Amino acid sequence: MITAVTVATGQLGQLVVKQLKISFIRLLSLLCVLYFNLMIFPNDLSAQTNTAKSSPIQVTVYNPDDLYKGYLLWHQSDELQEDVENISLLTDENGNVINTWKTNLTSGGAPAYLLENGLLIRTGILNPETFSGGSIASTNTIQIVDTEGNVVWQYNSPDPEKIFFHHDFEPMPNGNILISIYHVLYASEAKNLGWKMGENDRLWVDEIYEIKPDLANGATEIVWKWSIADHLIQDKNPDIANYGIISEHPERIDPNFPKSYAPKGEMRQHVNSIDYNADLDQIVLSSLIYNEIWIIDHSTTTSEAASSKGGSSGKGGDLLFRYGNPAAYGLGKPQDQIFSKQHDANWIEPGLPGEGNLIVHNNNTLFGRGQTIVEGRTSQIYELKLPVIPDGTYKHTAGKAFEAEIVWFWENPEYYATFQGGARRLPNGNTLITDTVDRLVLQVNTKGDIVAEYKGSAPVYKAFMYSPDYVKNITN
Repeated sequence: MITAVTVATGQLGQLVVKQLKISFIRLLSLLCVLYFNLMIFPNDLSAQTNTAKSSPIQVTVYNPDDLYKGYLLWHQSDELQEDVENISLLTDENGNVINTWKTNLTSGGAPAYLLENGLLIRTGILNPETFSGGSIASTNTIQIVDTEGNVVWQYNSPDPEKIFFHHDFEPMPNGNILISIYHVLYASEAKNLGWKMGENDRLWVDEIYEIKPDLANGATEIVWKWSIADHLIQDKNPDIANYGIISEHPERIDPNFPKSYAPKGEMRQHVNSIDYNADLDQIVLSSLIYNEIWIIDHSTTTSEAASSKGGSSGKGGDLLFRYGNPAAYGLGKPQDQIFSKQHDANWIEPGLPGEGNLIVHNNNTLFGRGQTIVEGRTSQIYELKLPVIPDGTYKHTAGKAFEAEIVWFWENPEYYATFQGGARRLPNGNTLITDTVDRLVLQVNTKGDIVAEYKGSAPVYKAFMYSPDYVKNITN
């Protein structure tokens, strides 16, 4: 069932405002802003714009009655290689800056998360002149900082030549951190696992580490690992142990899909988001290359995670569920593809409307960066209800593609997020949507109407909005 498809016609006019140059808006007086609201938004006379020159986040509210009045975390970093200062900002509902976290890290393509104790966790590149990562959004350092930006804990790559952090990480309820890893494999290693190398002499295989930070003494322990390399199925080389029929093993990943990895031949999965469900003890990953989301069991030991046995599911580290592109496992055709370069697959948290469902920001682009702009394309937000059964596994019919129910869907003719971005459910049922390239964040209600928009002076990988109670250690 699809409950919201497009934004109302009155909202199309509202989006015209975001096309105006921000410098022009800043020169207008409040009366001019009200005048243009009356002229451009005849069906919504309540539009209010924050034009405070001191604020880097400009807020326009179109529907105050439906607005969720939370605190916006805008972690601006150098997403687009424009020499942007890497800082995190917390603003109130009017765009006023409540706190600023400065950083000694560079790079983009990664978020920052605010912890309930007022600390901030972030990742980036320390000492970029010596960093050899050389790939999109790869970093070498993860930090926890206090409200003044002072580092209270830091973890650097355990192998700077072969292991890089990238794109996303996830603070866990137990205080540990799940972090996405690029692990370099050289040609001989990769070929022995069934990868076709072409002219590449190495590739980056995606892994997940769970690390345990000790803020008291600065120590870090790796307590759990999972690697895609342990869960492959290929049909090219019968002399390798993971040889088999792709369509008969949807729980495993074909290392030779798709046929081309252009324009980045070294990145073979490109996991761009990670989220954790404590109730299920499961992890959801988003793969930009495969145009899929994957769910794995976290209840395993590290040795079980490298196998197909163990954990609550009894399936070890194999995929429990996948969705978005059944052609990736031989059970679909190109027309069956749903996602294209999606980001930020995440479970709706307990207590929020739609709790337990998954939200996915589907960029709907071809390669995932600026050259992907195609006339007439739009990005979408999917809310999915998954067929989870009591034992924590997922209903699936052998020989058929995995299925999910689309319970909410949003798109707008003017919304096209070509690169990165995200979507998060808010306590009142609204959804916070991030468009990185356009430096734009939207708050959308359940009917699909745009309630408010937030325009930044620098890109944000994905924005978050926190309740007043959650940020009380900062605001009080």
